[in-house]
Amino acid sequence: LHILSLIILIQLFIIFFLQSKKLVIFFSKLFLILFLFFGYSPLSNFLLSKMEDYIQTSKYPVQQLTGVIVLGGSFNSGLESKERNEVSLNSSAERLTKALEIYKKNPRILILFSGFSGELKPQGWSESDMAKKFFLDQGIKIDNLIFENQSRNTFENIKYSKDIIANYKGTWGLITSANHMPRSFFTFKKQGLILEPINVDYKTGTSRMFWINFDISSGLSNWNIILHELIGIAYYKITNKI
Repeated sequence: LHILSLIILIQLFIIFFLQSKKLVIFFSKLFLILFLFFGYSPLSNFLLSKMEDYIQTSKYPVQQLTGVIVLGGSFNSGLESKERNEVSLNSSAERLTKALEIYKKNPRILILFSGFSGELKPQGWSESDMAKKFFLDQGIKIDNLIFENQSRNTFENIKYSKDIIANYKGTWGLITSANHMPRSFFTFKKQGLILEPINVDYKTGTSRMFWINFDISSGLSNWNIILHELIGIAYYKITNKI
C-alpha cells in the first residue's frame, strides 16, 4: 500500500470514527506533518542512494560472461499487452534494455529471463511471454534466450533460476534495479550462487545535492521503494532466505 494512500485512509478513519473534535484536529495536524515529511524530506533521497550504492556494479567484462539473469518486474499488465499485442513497459524497463546492450557487446551471451507474474490474479501474457516478444522484436536470437516462467517473487526467481544455470559453466551476471540488488544478490548468495551484479534503474544521482531538492512526488515514491525493500529484506532474514 502506498504511503500517501495509507495516510489518507487513516485520516478518513479518524474523521469518521473519532468523537472528540480535539483529537480530530490533533491527528489531522499530525498526519499533515507526516505527509510533508515523507513528501518533502530529503532523507528519502539519502537513504535510497545508500541502498542503491550498497552493492556496486561489477567491473567484470561483459564480453566474458556466459550469461545474465534478468529479474522480472519491467512490465505493466499482461492482459492489456495481450489484447493490444504490444508489450507495455514500466519504469524498470532498464533491466531489459541493459540485457539488450550487453547482447550487442557479446552476441554469444545467454539471457535468462526470470519471472511469471507479480499480480495476485494474473491475466493475459506472463512476464516471460512479454520478455520473449520484447527480445525477439529487438533482434536477439531465440538460441540466446532462456525463460523461467514460474517465479512470482524474488526468492522464487532464485529458486528456479538456480537449477537452470547449473547446466552451464562460466560466470553469470545479475541484472536488476539498484535498490533491489542487495536483497537479490544476497538471496542468490545464500543459495550458493555468486553472480556479477549489474545495477540499473537508479532513482538517485551521485551529486549529493538532494539536501536542497524538494519534490513531494519523488519523496513519496522513494519512501515506497525504501519500505518495500526493507520489509522484504527483514522478511527474508527472518525466514532464513538471506
